[in-house]
Amino acid sequence: DLARRNLDSMSNRDIAAFWSGLPRLLHKRGAQDPNLEEKLRCVIGTTCTRMHSFQCRDLAQTSLGIAKTISQVSRGNQQYCADDPLQIIRGLFVKESQCLSIFDSIASSTVNMLNEFEARHLSNLIYSFGLIEHNPDIGGETLFNVFGDAAGKILHTFESQNLSNMLWAFVKVDAKNSRLFQETGGVISGMDLDSFKPQEQSNILWSFSKSGEANPELFRVLGNHIVARRLNDFQPQHLSNIAWAFATAGVSHPILFKKIRDHIA
Repeated sequence: DLARRNLDSMSNRDIAAFWSGLPRLLHKRGAQDPNLEEKLRCVIGTTCTRMHSFQCRDLAQTSLGIAKTISQVSRGNQQYCADDPLQIIRGLFVKESQCLSIFDSIASSTVNMLNEFEARHLSNLIYSFGLIEHNPDIGGETLFNVFGDAAGKILHTFESQNLSNMLWAFVKVDAKNSRLFQETGGVISGMDLDSFKPQEQSNILWSFSKSGEANPELFRVLGNHIVARRLNDFQPQHLSNIAWAFATAGVSHPILFKKIRDHIA
C-alpha cells in the first residue's frame, strides 16, 4: 500500500527494494487488501515504464525479486482463496503471463549494459531468469549466450554462491555453453573450497553433470574436499545430488562414495 501511494516519489532504487522485499512480505501474508490487484498493476506498470533508466543493481534486484515471487506463488498445486495475496499475484504473473513480458523488458534493458554489471548483480540477474526458466532471443542469439559472454569476462571476481547460482540457471533453461562451464571449472578448482557451502558444492556438481559438461578434474578436487570434511553440514538432498552427479558423469571416487554410505547408514 505504501508503494502504491508513493509511486511518483519513489526512486528506481526504492522500486527495486519493493520487489526485493515482496517475497518476504508474502510469507507474512497479513490482512487482505481488496484493492491489492489494482495497486500491484500500478507498480508493475511503473516498473516497466521506468526500467530503461534502472542501474545495474536495480535491474538485478528487481529481476530477482519478481522471479522469487513468481517461484513462490507457482510452487505446487496449492489452492488459495480468490482474495488471498498469493492467488492475486499468481493470477497477475502466471495466469496472465505477465512475467514473460516483464522479463523480456528486463532483458532488453540489460543486454547493452551487461559489461557494467558486477559479479554479484550479474549472477543474480542470470539466476532470476533460471528461476522462471526463460531464455528469450536477443538480437539473433539467446539471452543466455549473451549472459555467458559477459560472465566469462569477470569469472575471476565471482564468489562461490555467484558461481553456483549461475551454473544452476544455465541448466534450468537448458542453455549449452561448453566454454563457460570449462572456464568456470578451472576457476572453481583454484578457489578456496572452504568458502563453498554444502549446497553450493552440491549444485555445482549437479549442474556440471546435468549439463553434460562434467569436468573430471573439478570432480576430483571437489570430491577430495568433501571427503576431507565432516558431512554433518550436508543435508540428505545435498549428498544425494553429489552421488548422482558423480554416477551420471561417470567419474569414480570410491572414497567419497564410501564416506557418504557410512554417513547415511
